[in-house]
Amino acid sequence: MTEDMKMIRLKTRGLYILKIAGVSTLLLLAAGAAGFTPSKGPLAMILKVIPEVTKQSQSATDWAIASKGDPLTTGDKVRTDKNSLALIKFMDRSIVRLREQSILTVDTSTVEGKFTKFIKLWKGGFGFEFRKQRDEQFRLTSPTAVASIRGTRGMLSGGAGSDTLIVTEGIVRFANNVSNREIDVAAGNIGVSSQDGSISSRRATTKELAEADRMATGGTLNELKLELRDKQGNKKELKLKYKQ
Repeated sequence: MTEDMKMIRLKTRGLYILKIAGVSTLLLLAAGAAGFTPSKGPLAMILKVIPEVTKQSQSATDWAIASKGDPLTTGDKVRTDKNSLALIKFMDRSIVRLREQSILTVDTSTVEGKFTKFIKLWKGGFGFEFRKQRDEQFRLTSPTAVASIRGTRGMLSGGAGSDTLIVTEGIVRFANNVSNREIDVAAGNIGVSSQDGSISSRRATTKELAEADRMATGGTLNELKLELRDKQGNKKELKLKYKQ
């Protein structure tokens, strides 16, 4: 084979590789434009289960017992029964506390150029404490509403014909799925979205805010001081911190 023929074959092979690379790039760009995000491993992990919680992977049809440390990836569901609780921690250290008799799904997509983590509430409710991230956001969805969140705290609950959002810190854009009406729910307020398309907000009661804060943070941090004496009669102070 002559040197000229070798060069032609190398150039042809190189052109073929460039064409393949170009097609791959176009496919990735098209996927991004369509709202797909490449898999980046687990979205979150189950940090605590009380006393028993189940989960369902996207590809499974059956529910399995969830354990502390189990990873959650796109499309996974978590379910709690009566008198049970699940604590979910995302990779950015945001926290979700799924209360009893609730079901949610974790998912991801790209919305308006931002990597978005979705939490879909099927029933029940959960408290949330989200960290503000650059170019990332959370979207909470329920049967009647969508809440866009970046760094805030509160609780989302689903009910018969309506969903409620209580915000204890920050501000949340709350939208009704039926009418597409939107409102801003600020800290200290509760938003109500109904299946008839209506959406409104009001000042939350002290009891409602306390319940939302308890679900979001795991309880109020209290400090108990005890005064002790050793064998020599010297006083020592012991401080115990606990949540209730």
